[in-house]
Amino acid sequence: MGTGSDEGRGLADGAVGSGRVIAFGTSIVAPAAAVVSSLVIVVSLAGFASAFVILITFAASLCCAISIAEFARRVPSAGWAYTYNSRGLGQTAGFLTGWMMIFGYSLYVPAGIALTSGYASQLLASTVHVTIGAGALFVVILAVAVLVAYLGIATSSSVDVILVAGEMAVIAALAITILVKTGAAHYSLAAFSPASSPTGRPTDITNAMIFGIISFAGFEAANALGEEARNTRRSVPASTIWIVIVTGVFYLLVICAETFAVGPRGIPGFIRQANPLGYLTSRYWSPSALWTIDLVIVLAGLGFVTAAVNAAIRILYAMAREQVLPGSLARLSPRRTPAVSIGCLAVLTLLLGLPLTYAYGGPRTFGYLAAAAGLSVVLVYLCMNIAVLRAFRTEFRDEFRLWRHLLIPAAAVVVFLFPLWGILFPGGYTPADLLPLIAVGWLCIGAIAAGAIRARRPAAFQAVGTVFMSAGMEQSQARPSPPSAV
Repeated sequence: MGTGSDEGRGLADGAVGSGRVIAFGTSIVAPAAAVVSSLVIVVSLAGFASAFVILITFAASLCCAISIAEFARRVPSAGWAYTYNSRGLGQTAGFLTGWMMIFGYSLYVPAGIALTSGYASQLLASTVHVTIGAGALFVVILAVAVLVAYLGIATSSSVDVILVAGEMAVIAALAITILVKTGAAHYSLAAFSPASSPTGRPTDITNAMIFGIISFAGFEAANALGEEARNTRRSVPASTIWIVIVTGVFYLLVICAETFAVGPRGIPGFIRQANPLGYLTSRYWSPSALWTIDLVIVLAGLGFVTAAVNAAIRILYAMAREQVLPGSLARLSPRRTPAVSIGCLAVLTLLLGLPLTYAYGGPRTFGYLAAAAGLSVVLVYLCMNIAVLRAFRTEFRDEFRLWRHLLIPAAAVVVFLFPLWGILFPGGYTPADLLPLIAVGWLCIGAIAAGAIRARRPAAFQAVGTVFMSAGMEQSQARPSPPSAV
């Protein structure tokens, strides 16, 4: 990479502060969008025990966030989990982590655009009486996300701050209204008991946990800004933990409002609603306020897509500069953004998401793609916690602490085994249930690719996970020379 230019110095270090890092990570979690998508599925599977599922996945995600923060303090990198697992579990595990992250985010981006385009089409039809198909809006939203990503993380994170604050405020206000009008007499601790699930079987809980984990998924992506945040060794770890705390409290508020409002017997009818959140809005606010919920979901989707694109291209950039992916993916624009990675992700998103959106509509396309990404997310989380267990018994042995480096990551590993079991052994064997197993095929391809790279370019493979922000200003350790910037 050239010197003496912006593009020659890598990503834009020091471009964002803690607030924008938190907004960036929370935008990928997309709490408002999760309320109308994955949380609805949690309620359909766990019934009145949904609050229990959210509480457990909240605790697991918080343990995972604490583990990730331990790596973020020591090896901040745009490749985050790819770099962390390389250091904790070795180059092969690191490569496969990056490989699975590419799979997950390559599905999350079109899934988010599909959901957003569906709600945007509905919003335009109901408010200004303009009919624009979800497919056409898919292209428009993708173009906007690509442009914002190209302009740089400072612009993207500013958009995230505005969108995520607005979306969570509106949904939280609705939830509080529901709880106040419902009254304490309808509150029940049974919502926090697994016995309150529809059949009382463990599979109700384990299957629901898959979508509970998906609801939190993305909090770790704040670490993608490890080379662009100010005071990165403090701000990124703290932001990662705060994202989970804010999101977890928000989900508990919403899920309690929903389940207490309809009660155990009303849940089947509630989940049969075409728009469960819209149903509650009409009932506790006003039918005329329905458009505000649609608008919130659209804004949440836009924030999610913007942040997910930024996270995905940084994974591609980090792996490409270490030469385990084509080096052209590491080329930067004059704005110090991975321009080639942005273009490749845009093409893949268009080819994958647009046909599905035309065929099935936005919400169903989101469900299919998010489900397919589920296994990759759970595997990456599991590996990151295992990497902490190993790294602090080897490389960082002098810094080992019982709670932070053994008990907390071990607890996260145990909890994440439940959704892993639910994915590998679903309660049914419909095409939708088996979608996550696509990730197994991708993992096998990755294992073959890792073997080929190690055999043909051993020096490049040995460099996996060695590029991260040093205690000073630039990257440290054995840094391969990326191709010249465009």
